Amino acid sequence: MTSAVLMLVVLTALAMAYMNGFHDASNAVSTTITTRTLRESTALAMAALLNVLGALLGMALLVVTAEWAVRLLGMAPLIEATAGDPDRLGLALLAIMLTTISWDLLTWWLGMPASTWHAFFGATLGVTLAISATGAWGLLGAVLVVSTMGPLLSAGLAFALMHGLLRLGRHERLQRGHLRFAQTLSAGAVATGHGINDSRLPLAVVVVAATATGSTPTEMLSIMIAVAIAVGAGTLMGGHRIIRTLGRHLTDLTVAQGLAAEISAATTMSLSLFGVSSPISTSHALASSVVGAGAAKGLRNVRWRVALHIALTWLATPLATAIVGAALIGLALEFTAS
Repeated sequence: MTSAVLMLVVLTALAMAYMNGFHDASNAVSTTITTRTLRESTALAMAALLNVLGALLGMALLVVTAEWAVRLLGMAPLIEATAGDPDRLGLALLAIMLTTISWDLLTWWLGMPASTWHAFFGATLGVTLAISATGAWGLLGAVLVVSTMGPLLSAGLAFALMHGLLRLGRHERLQRGHLRFAQTLSAGAVATGHGINDSRLPLAVVVVAATATGSTPTEMLSIMIAVAIAVGAGTLMGGHRIIRTLGRHLTDLTVAQGLAAEISAATTMSLSLFGVSSPISTSHALASSVVGAGAAKGLRNVRWRVALHIALTWLATPLATAIVGAALIGLALEFTAS
């Protein structure tokens, strides 16, 4: 891989990290802003800082190797198909990341919380198949299982937590001030978990590209810091369209509902640190938790039409990004061949 292609891959990975923070800022701050627990500027600043700290912590705990990166991204078939042609691998990585960024932009514009991870996996599958390689079907299967079970777990846990909070509230064991303080802490946990979870994606892409050039992952310290800062900077800007969807359009959140949703999302996200091979989407976890917390006060408290649109977006993500990714790499290969 030429130095120019490698530099382009690194810059695009940082752009993807920024877009991920921008798109997923809603996961940490939508409930605290909607319930007026924190001012918007304060909530975004807190989430940005904790995203940076979470990203640095998560990457510091990793044993960064080429094998780790390839396994995490499900790129073994792609690496095999581009063996001996690192520039082709570089073009494939660019096509995958540009597709992921475009999907994040589109879903932000529509106000739909969607998974950057699932967009990336879908694009990877499409690009891999387009260059006549076998797709990573095993990873895709794991993603689909987690995509089904994760939201159900999040919604069920939020439903149970909300019932517990309602019971405590009836016995006057919880005051509003207690709930607001706890919600601030839970929002911080979601932001930190997002940083830990999602910083791995751009870092792994850079590791794959750097390995193809003969660089070693031990030279990645500056990239780790850059990725963490990019995620935090995107979070600071905040994806306000998705914040409105989660905080106002999906259900009318109370402080207790926001607390239940955030505790549930943080708990579900933590599973990715304890043996779950497929990353758990923070967007899926939080949106499902909001639905569960809203349903605990009655099914009519959830706007099911909005929930259906979100679920359809989740289902469309891998398919749409696979098609776009395949089209992009096809155009790129045709252009470079001519």
